[in-house]
Formats: sequence, structure tokens, C-alpha cells
Amino acid sequence: MAAKSLLLFSVSLILFLAQACATDMSIISDDEEQMTAMYESWTVKHGKSYNALGEKEKRFQIFKENLRYIEEQNAVEGRTYKLGLNRFADLTNQEYRRMHLGTRPRSALRLGATKSDRYALRDGDALPESVDWRTKGAVAPVKDQGSCGSCWAFSTIAAVEGRDGKCDTYRKNAKVVSIDGYEDVPVNDEKALQKAVANQPISVAIEAGGRDFQLYQSGIFTGKCATNLDHGVVAVGYGTENGKDYWIVRNSWGSSWGEEGYLRMERNIADKTGLCGIAIEPSYPTKTGENPPNPGPSPPSPTPKPSVCDEYYECPESTTCCCIYAYGKYCFAWGCCPLEGATCCEDHYSCCPHDYPVCNIHAGTCSMSKENPISVKAMKRILAKPISFSRQGLKSDL
Repeated sequence: MAAKSLLLFSVSLILFLAQACATDMSIISDDEEQMTAMYESWTVKHGKSYNALGEKEKRFQIFKENLRYIEEQNAVEGRTYKLGLNRFADLTNQEYRRMHLGTRPRSALRLGATKSDRYALRDGDALPESVDWRTKGAVAPVKDQGSCGSCWAFSTIAAVEGRDGKCDTYRKNAKVVSIDGYEDVPVNDEKALQKAVANQPISVAIEAGGRDFQLYQSGIFTGKCATNLDHGVVAVGYGTENGKDYWIVRNSWGSSWGEEGYLRMERNIADKTGLCGIAIEPSYPTKTGENPPNPGPSPPSPTPKPSVCDEYYECPESTTCCCIYAYGKYCFAWGCCPLEGATCCEDHYSCCPHDYPVCNIHAGTCSMSKENPISVKAMKRILAKPISFSRQGLKSDL
């Protein structure tokens, strides 16, 4: 009896384990199918297309690896930011850094900058608890630098756009703008940077090469980064959420990255350089004089000169005068062929282009030569217009 019970238990255990293994295999299969569907949806959303043989499969493998990394990092308890399948999800971290980050020689960064204590924090300074220049109309829509390391240009432009704390929509189409120079915010001082950002958007440089930065989606970023400055962005505000201070940073990777193109970075950390080196090289444009005047509308184009047929008739510019009715050596009525340097056909009705000068009147075509079978359709003339009396008088005076 005991042996029979043991046998039944063993069989039941084997069946249970077999079912469990089958379930695990189906989950793995379902995950692969789900990843494939997710990848296809992602490629459509971000407008991705791959032409090289095997490139799509290669990107899919990178996509899956990034997805696994995202799930692992998002599962970390207490983390204040989330990663997501943004536009860089099909890139390795090395590819991302090569394609979307840029570096500048540090010796060249400080040339021309004026050291200033304008925003040095002083006793008695009362700074607002939060600032967001986006809500004040001082920040233009997020731009996309594409696959070139031009972030520094976008950072500078954004700082100039917000220099006076407002966006002048009435002059948005003007092409002339100038600044008198730029000044440095006191370096390695987040309080000085806070004072500066309270007054205007500030250009800053950060290290953005980490994988968490690449795949950032939302929240207050506290990820690992050093101070190898490789990306130019703009600090456009600051605030506090759940007791954690943060900077509002405007990026130049389009609105599909991060929080609609923005990043919130932890503020007031122990390191004086700030998170990712944000306090190392902050600067801002200065402006005391007026901008150059708007050049205004372009002058109108000169009036086209007509083709003069005789003292009484003319044709529009770039057309050819062709006589419609002649008596002896005089023409009493003119037509205009809508081609410059055209050949006037003997039927007094049609005309041919100068590179197809042979008129085939009966066929209504024009040929390059009598021996060449290639032809084009002949053009019709339109009536010439009489020259106005004022123009006749002017011509007589000349």
C-alpha cells in the first residue's frame, strides 16, 4: 500500500514538473513575440527604417538588451527616475555617445568669456523656491539636433532666446539678433547657478554619456555620471519634489526624449561641481544695447522688360515677337510665342523652340533637323498687346 502511494506521488510530481516546464517555455515564447510586437510598434512611432541587409535584426537584438536593462533598473526600489524605450533604444551606448554627443576643446571654451560676480550669492539674497521659464514664454519649443554633435549651438541659441525673460512673437520672423558678449556664472557653486537661473535661462555643460541618461524617460535623474563634459544643454528652471531638489534642463533631442524633451536633474548634491558637472561651466549671454533694426521686407523685383515688336506692339518678357499678318515688308499684326529665341513658323499661327527650329506645319510639330525624327509639339502664339501711349511718349523722349 505504501509502495503504491509512493508511486502515485512520484507520477504526480513528474506531471507537475513537466507542466511547469511547459509553462515556462510558453512564457519565454510569449515574451519573444511580445518583444517583436513591441519593437515593430516602436519602429513605427520613431520613424525607424533599416536598409542594410541584416540591420533590422541587429537593431532588434540591441533593442531587446536595452529593454532588459530598462526593466532591471526600473525595478530598483526607491529610484526617483524611470528609463524607457525612447528614440535611442536601438543604439548601443557606444553608438549613442558617438552619434549624439559632442566635445569642445576646454581651452577654447573660456576664451572671450567675462568673469562676473553678478550672480554670486550674497547675504540677504532671497531666491524663489521654484522657477520655470517655460511657463513665462521665455523658452522656444524643443529642437532636435539630429545625429551631429551640435548641442553647443542649440544650448547657446536657447540661452539667447530667453535672455530678456520673454519671447517676442511679433519679431519671430526677424533675422537679425545680437548680443554684446557672455559672462560666466561663478563656477562650482550650485547656489550661484540657482540665482542665475532665477533671472534667466543659463547655458550649461554636462556629462551625458551614461546608459541611464541615454534611456532616460521621466522623473528626477540621480544616475551615475562624472564630469567629462560632452553635452551642451540649458537650465531653464528648478524646483523640489518630495523633498528632492532638481534642475529643469532643456535638451536638444526632440520632444520624444525624456519629459517632452526636458530632463529633471538632482540639485544641491554634496559634490560642488553638481550632478554630471552642471555647475562647472555655466554661462549666459549679455545684452545692453538695442538689436540692429529689422531689415524690413525685401525690395520688389524690377519690372520685367517686354519684348518690343515695333513702335506699336510688344510681347511679355522672355517671349518672341512673331508676325501674324504681313503686307509687303510691313507687319500689321503681331503674336507672341511663349518661348525666348523661338522660330516663327510660316503658318503665322505656331512657333518652335530654338533648339527644335524646323517647323512641320502639317504635323504641328518641331524638329531638330529635317533628317532627325525626334520632334516636340509646336507652340501657339498669343496676340501682342499695344504699347500704351505713356510708353510711346517715353520712347519718343528717349
